[in-house]
Amino acid sequence: MQNVLSIVKANVNDLYLREYLLYLKSDKGARPKTLIGYEADLRRFMNHFSTRDVLELRQQDIREYKFSLVDAGLAPRTVNRAISVIRSFYEYFVDHDDYAIAKNPAKHIQGMKVPKTVPITLGEQQAKTLLDGIMLTGRYAVRDYAIFATFLFTGVRVSELIALKTYDVNFEEGYIHVRDGKGGKDRVIPMIPQLANALQLYLQNGIVYEEIQKKKRKSRHEINRYRCGRKYFVTDEDDQTLFLTKYGKPYSEKGIDWLFKSYAKKLGIYKDGLSLHALRRSCLTFLHKQGVDLFVLREISGHARVQTLEHYLAIDTSKVMDAMKRHPLHSHQLDHGLVEMVRSR
Repeated sequence: MQNVLSIVKANVNDLYLREYLLYLKSDKGARPKTLIGYEADLRRFMNHFSTRDVLELRQQDIREYKFSLVDAGLAPRTVNRAISVIRSFYEYFVDHDDYAIAKNPAKHIQGMKVPKTVPITLGEQQAKTLLDGIMLTGRYAVRDYAIFATFLFTGVRVSELIALKTYDVNFEEGYIHVRDGKGGKDRVIPMIPQLANALQLYLQNGIVYEEIQKKKRKSRHEINRYRCGRKYFVTDEDDQTLFLTKYGKPYSEKGIDWLFKSYAKKLGIYKDGLSLHALRRSCLTFLHKQGVDLFVLREISGHARVQTLEHYLAIDTSKVMDAMKRHPLHSHQLDHGLVEMVRSR
């Protein structure tokens, strides 16, 4: 009987999960990678309560589950993400009258304290070393330079970069159109002349490479890396993907990550924890240091909230304090006489 009950509860919970994931995809525009992460967190949660209907759980049950994640050795950020996913899962069903759940049992579950870390970025000189090094050493220099110039001059996410199409680059008006970004939102990012030149070289001037026969091996050809434009990689004329691999296929996130790390190691700028996200952080940090407003950075980066940028920017706290001291009301002092007058009323 217990086994039958477990199967029934598991099936009910699976229906809840499918409905919620469909909601995220259709109503919230969640990307495939986001859906995979949410599903993994929720399946782990439901497997923990396999003999129970998860919509009948109480706050104490969620708290107990949180402790089980801690005991399993998961990092604080991982635990907090899992609780956040569970909280949003319940919020969906609380908002729908079709289900007999009035309160969100995860609403008041506190997250774990996360040690504050300094975001890993590239310094200005390291960024220059990367771009210069690609042109000097890259086998497909024109393409690779265009890829990493796009990262460093626009701050796009890797998922956004590999989804770019040739028609997303507007040279006439000077912008790149990022379609279906995080949360399903579109945005346009201004394209400075240096980036426009790199993309034009890749798209127009690279053309097909010149075949230069090697003297000793007539059957093999050497590629002139400075002329490896996009046309060299195209195998399907209908595919408008901007950046193509040497096999003519769209890049995967892992493929771009491997390319970045191989250059970083070759050029001596690699460090532990360095990832493609560091290029995004570096772009936003460079702009912030030049005085670009946080609200403008929010538009460029595609973040919904300005506060999210705090995690991305390597901000010098002493500079923040200096800026606060320039506030026009910095020297304003509390009028104690006014306080006493208010109290006496």
